[in-house]
Amino acid sequence: MIEFKWDHLQLCSANAEATAAWFARCLNAEIVRRPGRVDLRIGSINLFITSLAGAHLARPVPGERREGIDHFGVVVVDLDAAFEHLLRCEAEIVEPIKQIRPGVRGCFVRSPGDILVEILERRAAEMTFT
Repeated sequence: MIEFKWDHLQLCSANAEATAAWFARCLNAEIVRRPGRVDLRIGSINLFITSLAGAHLARPVPGERREGIDHFGVVVVDLDAAFEHLLRCEAEIVEPIKQIRPGVRGCFVRSPGDILVEILERRAAEMTFT
């Protein structure tokens, strides 16, 4: 059987530098500079940024989903502390903290480039499996 492993997620942004700076400031991402480009690493996740100079933002209607990748998620141990950090970073809060299901809470933020990120906290002791 062929085994597929995670390699990267490709992001597009009208301002790759601003997007990289936001991820570094708000999500503690490591900026990885390569000749002619700027990329990111969050834990073991590689995020490559393609610069789309002159691109315009066409956001969907709030609450409306669109085709393609909707968002990606990261996990933290203390969501309340992470949310306070995001507020201090002046991150755009799309959806405040809410209980998703037993043992799982989350919130959504948006980065430059219209990239939606879900911040999750998973508490195994509270999760139910049926």
